[in-house]
Amino acid sequence: MDRMDFVRIGLAAGAQGAIEAQLGAPRFGTGGILDAGLRAQQAMMAAGKLTAHSLTSQYLARIRTLGQAIIEINSAALKIALDMDRERHLRRLRGPLHGIPVLLQDNIATADRMRTTPQPSAPAGVHALRDAHLVARLRAAGAVVIGKTNTANGAGNGAAVAVGLATLALGAEADDNCAVPAAMHGLVGVKPTPGLVSRSGVGVGVGVGAADGMPGPLARCVADAAAMLAAMSGVDAEDEATEAAAGRSSDYYAQLDADGLRGVRIGVLRNGFGVCAERDMVIEKALFDLAAQGAVLFDAELRAGTPDSAAAVEELLRAQHFGALVGASGGGLPSSARHPHVTVPAGYVQDQPVGLALVGPAFGEAALLRMAYAYEQATLHRRSPQMPASVSLARA
Repeated sequence: MDRMDFVRIGLAAGAQGAIEAQLGAPRFGTGGILDAGLRAQQAMMAAGKLTAHSLTSQYLARIRTLGQAIIEINSAALKIALDMDRERHLRRLRGPLHGIPVLLQDNIATADRMRTTPQPSAPAGVHALRDAHLVARLRAAGAVVIGKTNTANGAGNGAAVAVGLATLALGAEADDNCAVPAAMHGLVGVKPTPGLVSRSGVGVGVGVGAADGMPGPLARCVADAAAMLAAMSGVDAEDEATEAAAGRSSDYYAQLDADGLRGVRIGVLRNGFGVCAERDMVIEKALFDLAAQGAVLFDAELRAGTPDSAAAVEELLRAQHFGALVGASGGGLPSSARHPHVTVPAGYVQDQPVGLALVGPAFGEAALLRMAYAYEQATLHRRSPQMPASVSLARA
């Protein structure tokens, strides 16, 4: 299988199995538990039908079959998974990420035998002396880092999650590192407000990365992305930008609400319409679904002649009291360095996923995730990958 075949598989990926698992149904996608969300995986672990070691082993086996996007595997992954199983046996659960396999982009520093590539153009990686701040937080939350994807291939982390090579992935580079892979592969992607997540140990010489290169989660459903964001957020003394977020990070996972759209004022930016009629129809249907869930929609425009897109977004949100701006992901909605951005699956055009983008006020992640969750639960657009399972469903 060449790289383009791998990308095509990723583009065709969906996650009805993950959504069914999130709702408690006993069915999964064609890849079994590997295509499910962390709620289903945690439920099986709690019932004694799955272990972190078994789950990690199955993902590693699938990586060996389909893992062109994975450039390096963590040789300590199975040991870490065993440690998480021992803690579970002792009833020392760290949270929703306990024992859950996660992939990182290779420009995120890890204090293990995996190399860290500071920039896409770097010919070879280096061995970092310590974890990036966000990696340390993910490990503390019980996540099992199983490998790294290629920074030079921006869609690699998205394709990896789409075809079920890990439950979660984290990307960190500029130019919509979360929005574009999420939209391409039918995933949920979150670009946080700068300062919510530390950039210490992320790219740019593995120091503090660029302001617009915010690391963010990629997942098969909103609940998974929310749990990952909650775990990785926090103040870091080595990244002064995080001081602005002191006291702001919260348990986004626990705050999800299927009624999260009711009464929310949303501005619809239509400047990206007219390029693709079929995509426009998908987004128009998404707008109808938002309204059906209680959102109040208004056509909106960014003030012409404003050179700073972030300032224009801020002005529009405040002037119209909008909880969010909405449009097609990658299609006319401005990429603002200062505002959080959530992409959620909205449907398909000729089997290619279309993402609905929600942009909100700075540090408004909790509200955006509630909106995205309400929309996701009302529509369930994501589909399971249509391919044979490379490994069997784990059992006790």
